[in-house]
Amino acid sequence: MFKARSKEDPEHVVALKQLDFVLENEDAKEYRDFKNEVEILKRLDHPNIVKIYDEYILDNKPSLEMEYVDGETLESIIQREGYFSIEETLEMITQMASALSYCHHYHTYDTPPQHWLSDSVIINRDAIIHNDINPKNIIRTKNADGGYRYVLIDFGLSFADPDAVRHSKKEDGMAEYKAPEKWRGQLVDTPSDIYSLGIVLYELLVGQVPFPVKDYKQANEMIALEEKHKSAPVPDICRKRMEAIEKKEGQRPETCDIPAWLEMLVRRCLEKNPLSRFKTGRELSQFFYNGLDGKIETQERQAEVIDIDPSMGAKNAGAYIEVEPNILTEGQHFFINKDLVTIGRWNDLPGTIADFGIRTSDRFISKNHCQIVRKPDAADGYRYFLQDKAPSKNGTYFNTEKNSIRLSDTTEVLLKEGDYFWIGNTRLIFHQG
Repeated sequence: MFKARSKEDPEHVVALKQLDFVLENEDAKEYRDFKNEVEILKRLDHPNIVKIYDEYILDNKPSLEMEYVDGETLESIIQREGYFSIEETLEMITQMASALSYCHHYHTYDTPPQHWLSDSVIINRDAIIHNDINPKNIIRTKNADGGYRYVLIDFGLSFADPDAVRHSKKEDGMAEYKAPEKWRGQLVDTPSDIYSLGIVLYELLVGQVPFPVKDYKQANEMIALEEKHKSAPVPDICRKRMEAIEKKEGQRPETCDIPAWLEMLVRRCLEKNPLSRFKTGRELSQFFYNGLDGKIETQERQAEVIDIDPSMGAKNAGAYIEVEPNILTEGQHFFINKDLVTIGRWNDLPGTIADFGIRTSDRFISKNHCQIVRKPDAADGYRYFLQDKAPSKNGTYFNTEKNSIRLSDTTEVLLKEGDYFWIGNTRLIFHQG
């Protein structure tokens, strides 16, 4: 993206986007597709959507001339500030929901013949899909009255060679913001935009996306990311926000400041099933204003239970299991408060099977994987034993590197402080308390 002067009016400053492929001539199919989609985008007229002025070929590359928005991307603001206030987040939702409502219900009358648009991923029925919502593509600029305007830029144009585009970042969008149906190669539709916006909202509130990536070049990280988007539960937004505030302010707040209805809004945006999300920006906007007006029924949020780190010298109520986090698994603590505790993978369906459901996308962990047995000892205390009496398909491994010694259904291990065991790719550490 470049800052430039308009081709037609040298006094007018514009933004110029030049696409990274060379055209042989203006009759190329890629350029015809490009022109068709740009013609539709040029008709968009909304204060929170970047205005498209013109298209042409520059240095043998298709180029797009658009409104220059003098501001800062959400990405750079988050990097500097850490997270948004609730008031700032609400204002951003107001404007982006309005922009998506306009796009998702835009009737593309008098469009070019439909076979010209057969490869488009931004045109679906009478809706226009942005297809690449992320913090880099939302700019905040200051109005004359001192308020902020949020502008959606860089629609996910699909004019290049269809075989290449279907597997490109252009169609998919940034990996951390990709809807589950995109990972599955299914239909891209208006709920796909809703999911991506939901990831942005989560990031605004807690300072990071729910499923971060350190290195795009690491295949295992990308495989894990795909699985998380498709099946892993979203980390608790209130807990993450309180952690972010504590990190920035040096003190943990007593309560979460996210309104319960706003938490519901974000979670609905992030439903795995597109049919469970808001269908369009208009539906999102209606829920949003109902929430502001107090018309959304919410359950009273339970007070958060904070685990005490035994390394700080405080005494815990009893023995507990510590889950060591990794790229597939969320860090957790679980106190052993009964004589038989089953451990397994968290199940997002009603009736979780295990007593302790580990929040993970690791499919090597069964929903009922292993057990810890608590037995009274002679000193009026307890001893704790690890067993796998209802053996899982993938096994439990005690105090060893992964996949070396597997517990059998006749093995029972006495646990001591600091002992650990593996289930799947996750290490669990036993603490006596």
